Formats: sequence, structure tokens, C-alpha cells
Amino acid sequence: MTEYTIIIPAYNEATVLGDVLQKLGKPTGCKEIIVVDDGSTDTTANVARNHGVRVISHPFNKGYGAALRTGVLAVETELVVCCDADGQHRLEDVIRVAEEADKFDMVIGARGKDSRKDWLRLPGKTILGWFANILTRQRIPDLNSGLRSFRTTTIKKYLHLMPNGFSFSTTSTIAMLRMGYDVQHVPIVVQQRDGRKSTVKIFQDGFRVSMLILNLTVLFNPMRVFIPLSFVFMLLGLVYFLLYWVVLGADITPGMVMLFVTGVMIFCLGIICEQVSAIRREIHS
Repeated sequence: MTEYTIIIPAYNEATVLGDVLQKLGKPTGCKEIIVVDDGSTDTTANVARNHGVRVISHPFNKGYGAALRTGVLAVETELVVCCDADGQHRLEDVIRVAEEADKFDMVIGARGKDSRKDWLRLPGKTILGWFANILTRQRIPDLNSGLRSFRTTTIKKYLHLMPNGFSFSTTSTIAMLRMGYDVQHVPIVVQQRDGRKSTVKIFQDGFRVSMLILNLTVLFNPMRVFIPLSFVFMLLGLVYFLLYWVVLGADITPGMVMLFVTGVMIFCLGIICEQVSAIRREIHS
């Protein structure tokens, strides 16, 4: 098995992190465990140090995605496995993902029916999953699982695209699939969350999910938005012309011209956006 590094982003998880690290131990093939303390106000960093793992601390809370980015930039192995600090992921599932990591560019732990579900977040996840399936043109069993592995050299190319928040998981999944990398899903079971309550806010994060959908569409497949929209305006212009012709006779009005020109401009804007998005996807440090 190729050596790998485990990254655990943690924010105020002092009450449960010690138990997580103790159960995790040091799995076969794991060169190092890195806990990224994301500006915790409790003793999360000290708990991690007491268990002999490497600790990297943010001066303030930057977000889940920012913590993962910091961890990825610090690893020294070709493979990296990310898991949560709240006790949801079992050791056997971490090992299962790690065993598949050297065969694919990304391996995602797909939560099955036996996993704990957050029913309040289920509608939003369902909508986002449906959108992701359309955007990537394939079925994704688990879009935003926190247990996953990457090839370090691959994910580093796209860290500039990854947001600081919880949508890191969603964005990385869509990015790897849209860029043509090999992605594998392995079944896992997620347990009841320990420690502090989830920081997800239904309405606030619902708006963020909507914006994430829009941003991901424009970033990875803008023509899927611009072509239908331009077609709608052109079609409205044509329908307007036909109805006007039937009722009042053939003529071209400013409204017809405006609808048609708007459709053409949206199409041209989509072409420009496609080129800009392609450049942004490829540029990396």
C-alpha cells in the first residue's frame, strides 16, 4: 500500500477529538496524521498534541475548506485521506478508503442506508445531488461526504477553485468528475455525530447552496445555462413575430428585435464565459 497522510480539520472538537484519535491510532500505511485546528477557542489543539499527531493551527476560524487546503499543502505523501473530527467516521471505513486511494484520483466514502441521516438537511442535499448528476452527466452516490482521498498532486492543481466553507467536498467532487479524473465510491456507514452540534443553518445555508449551484454551473459548464436561456429569448421573439403576423400582419417591432438580440447577446456571453472558465480551471500555483 502506498503511504498516505490523514487530514482531520477540527473546530472546537476538544470533547471528542481525543477519542477519535485514540480509535484511529495509526493505520497501516499511514505516514502521518495532521489535525488542522481551525481557530478553535477550546483545547482542541492541545488534545491533538497530547495524542502525538502533527497540529497546524489557524489564527482564527477560516472554514472547513480552508482547513483542508492548509492540510493538503502540508502533506509530504502522494496520497491524502480526509476525515471528520466529530466521530462520524469508523476506522474500518477510513482504511477501506485508504486501500483504494492509490488506484484512483479520488475515492469518496459513500454513505449507505444504514448511515445516520440529518432529515432537516435532506431536501437541500437531494436538490444539490440532482443538480450535480445533471452537471456531471452521471449518478453520484454521495456528493459531499467528508471521508475521501485524493492524489496530492492532482488536488493541488485545483485548490484555487475550492471554497473555504463546507462546500469544499461538493466542489471537489464535481471538479474531479468534470475534469475527467478517475473517481471511485466505496460504501461506508456514518455514525451519530459526537461533540458540538452542527453549525449548519437551514435557511442561511439553503441560500448558500443555491449560490453554489449557480457558481458551479458557471465554472464547470456555463453553456448548460447560457444556451437554454438564449434559446428562450429567441423563441419568445419568434412567437411574438408569428402572433403579431397572424393578428395584425407581418411586421417587425422593437420588442421582437429586443428579444432576438437579447438571445444572441446571452449566447455570445456564454461563449466568453466558457473560455474564461476554462482558463480559470487550468490556472494553478
